[in-house]
Amino acid sequence: MLKIQTLCLCFSLCILPSFSMAQAISLSDVLHIVLNKHPDLALARIQEQSLHIERQNIEGILDPKISLAGSLSDETAPTTSPFAPSGTSIGLLSGNITKLLSNGSTLTGSFNYNRTKVSYPASVPTFFQATINPTYQQQIDLIYRYPLLRGHGNPTYNEQRTSNQYNEEAARWNVAIQQEQLAAQAISLYYQIASNVIAKELAHETVLRAKKLLNYQKKRQRFGLIEETDQRQTEALLTSRKMDYANAQATLNNSITALNRLMLRDAKQPIQTNIHTTLGNFKTASMHAWLELAKQQRPIFRMLNAQQASNDAILALRHDQHDTQVDLIAQVGSRSLSGSAGYTLGQGFTLNDRFVSIGLELNDTLGGKSTKSAILKTELERERIHLQRLQSIEKIKTELSTALTFYENGKVMKKASKRHEQAEKIKFTTELERYRDGRSDTATLIQFEGDLRNAELQAALQDIQIQLAKQQIELATGNLFKHLGMMP
Repeated sequence: MLKIQTLCLCFSLCILPSFSMAQAISLSDVLHIVLNKHPDLALARIQEQSLHIERQNIEGILDPKISLAGSLSDETAPTTSPFAPSGTSIGLLSGNITKLLSNGSTLTGSFNYNRTKVSYPASVPTFFQATINPTYQQQIDLIYRYPLLRGHGNPTYNEQRTSNQYNEEAARWNVAIQQEQLAAQAISLYYQIASNVIAKELAHETVLRAKKLLNYQKKRQRFGLIEETDQRQTEALLTSRKMDYANAQATLNNSITALNRLMLRDAKQPIQTNIHTTLGNFKTASMHAWLELAKQQRPIFRMLNAQQASNDAILALRHDQHDTQVDLIAQVGSRSLSGSAGYTLGQGFTLNDRFVSIGLELNDTLGGKSTKSAILKTELERERIHLQRLQSIEKIKTELSTALTFYENGKVMKKASKRHEQAEKIKFTTELERYRDGRSDTATLIQFEGDLRNAELQAALQDIQIQLAKQQIELATGNLFKHLGMMP
């Protein structure tokens, strides 16, 4: 067996020097490359960034709104009275500021200052003209609107803000879900390469066995100990084994290309796996314990929890929008009027002349079909989240059950396959001795060689199946990245 392994190594060094000399890459290194380079994750993070920007938009709801206006006008119009003014010149300056408070109430301050000058025909006696001309007038009002039903507590701001916060969290967990999906692909390809390497090495060993048998038959044929038909059978066996080797090499190349492209590397860059260092101690547990662990750690459940919290906030907002609007409105303002610009301005900031009022305002939409449909749509989204949670639980159960079955079967098959391999080796060696003694035929020997090849391949693949099953269990429970000592 040592001689065969030496021949395999020499053959590999001659045929694929770049592959044989490649530095082994661990699974954690592969995952690190994939999770840092793959464009799917960059695309998934766009949604998170968009929601972060949306947060600023929601905060803008509380931004105060300011308006300022100024105008000058001059009007000359015919009159029916000989004592009426014939023209009016007005200068107006006004402004207001409105601030929506976090409790839903609205505070509005307004300012109005104007100058009015009237002109009279020359025929109007002075004592018939206005005694104060021009006049200056100022009005300052403070209005407080408090919602009793719709808008109470400012759900437009608070619930949207809460919803966006949980949507951001859901977007982050969605990135983690994408990372899990990419990790699953990388794990599958990584162990596929390891399996294909073993299949290729065993295929090479069978080629060497077939060559050795063919050389032996050629010697015997020269002495007339076997017929030409026996040699032809062995030549066909060698051709078949070379085809198996070519297929194994092609399959290995395909899996290497797939993993390289997943890592965004050159397709032909060599990869050498190191499966014996990918997973340390592994402790099995019950299906219930694993499922509970998955519910706590898998990003799909954390994303659904965030989506549910966001949905609750939006549903509260939709119910508020369906309510009748009943607002309590209080207003207090100052008034001033005189012929002096400065005096009028100063008096406007006192309450010597004032306006005070309090009242109720009611607004509603009869039927409310639009808001009802919005409520139903939000409740339907809640049902969707609930069903997706159940779906995810069943999917993880399937993943765990499948991986656990592979793991348990692998342990059982590992022992059985080793015994089978030893038995096939003894059977082939015994049959080869019988063949040399002329007590067996070539067809039987070829069949036994094929049995040995299949037994060797099955035994060699059991360790990989067990390791792969362990990784799949760790991935299904959400422990993979932690166990590999890496943060995605």
